[in-house]
Amino acid sequence: MATSLDSKIDSLAAQIQSLTAEVQNDDAARKKLLGTTMAAMGQLETPLETVWKIIMSPHAPSALMSLIKLGVIEHLAKAPAPMSSAELSKATGGDQVLIVRLCRPLLPQGIIAEVDAELYAATPITKLLTDPVIVGGYTFMFSCPSHTLTQMPQYLQDNGWKNVNGYPGPFQAAKSTKLTMWPWLCEHPDLLNHFAKFMGGQRMMRIDWFNFLPIAEMMLNGAKKNSEAVLMVDVGGGEGHDIEKFHKAFPDAPGQLVLQDLPDVIGMIKDLHPAVRRMPHDFFQEQPVTGARVYYLRSIMHDWGDDDCVKILRRIADAMTSGYSKVFLNEFILPAKDVPMYPSLLDINMMCILNGMERTEKQWIELLAKAGLRVVRFHTVQNVENEGLIEAELM
Repeated sequence: MATSLDSKIDSLAAQIQSLTAEVQNDDAARKKLLGTTMAAMGQLETPLETVWKIIMSPHAPSALMSLIKLGVIEHLAKAPAPMSSAELSKATGGDQVLIVRLCRPLLPQGIIAEVDAELYAATPITKLLTDPVIVGGYTFMFSCPSHTLTQMPQYLQDNGWKNVNGYPGPFQAAKSTKLTMWPWLCEHPDLLNHFAKFMGGQRMMRIDWFNFLPIAEMMLNGAKKNSEAVLMVDVGGGEGHDIEKFHKAFPDAPGQLVLQDLPDVIGMIKDLHPAVRRMPHDFFQEQPVTGARVYYLRSIMHDWGDDDCVKILRRIADAMTSGYSKVFLNEFILPAKDVPMYPSLLDINMMCILNGMERTEKQWIELLAKAGLRVVRFHTVQNVENEGLIEAELM
């Protein structure tokens, strides 16, 4: 017999279901509702339940990686109808009992749907897990950072619990290598391929800084208009996705656009707008472009410890024109308290694979000052977890 409390819970469940449908086209409201329900979950769980959930958390990701490699996820995503464990076994060559066991921990999370006993169907999450970007990211994270993370506590203990802020770090200890992650990845081309897909996809999913900032006020007004003038240098800009998108958004902006990265990266570029000049360059070396209006770096600083960041920034500062040139750092800007989950985890990820870090406003101010730069303003993106742009100039 249903109690008054049961009725209240049922009523609340119905309200949540209704609200969930209403907020699908309002991302700010959706995130607010999500935060509210997650906070309620935290209050409802007992401390033991929370700790036990953390203890058991590695198991489901391992089961999922196994099903991705086996091909179960891909078969379910493509299937026009639910598939039985026997059908999945025949399609993939995996043992039927093994497939059932691997699917079980994924059902409560909605990664796979259980239509009936040992009968499975795809969910939106299943289908997303066939996207090359997502598969690339999952495979890279599972194969590289996850392994390093398991070794990180021992590394920290062996090193006297000192903050990781530069080479060497947990990655070198876990992989038994003197290499940093970038050259190490070059020796593991399969992982490098997954990583490249992941980074390309992340770039597409992020909000472009020039779509939320007053670009005219920040860099176009007062920019030199002569043919030799450089409007922006994309330092360490990879294959030029960002600077090309900037050109498409502001095709009439005055001055040259320059893309810089290592020679091997520049040599890999297959398609780039002719308005963007390619320039092989190591950002630890002297900056060859002097007096540009803007030197732009996206997600570069969080890859490095403070000392290396200062070296990179000093090279740029030496090339800047006082009162004219600016540095734009497209990075996370962590609040002093109540840091959201994603950037908190990303900070640990940077520590474990690159010996780098995410930084607070105070840390950014101190870091830039060491390179002779001062923060003009911190620009943040509404409804995005602490991602933004640091605008700086010479002291």
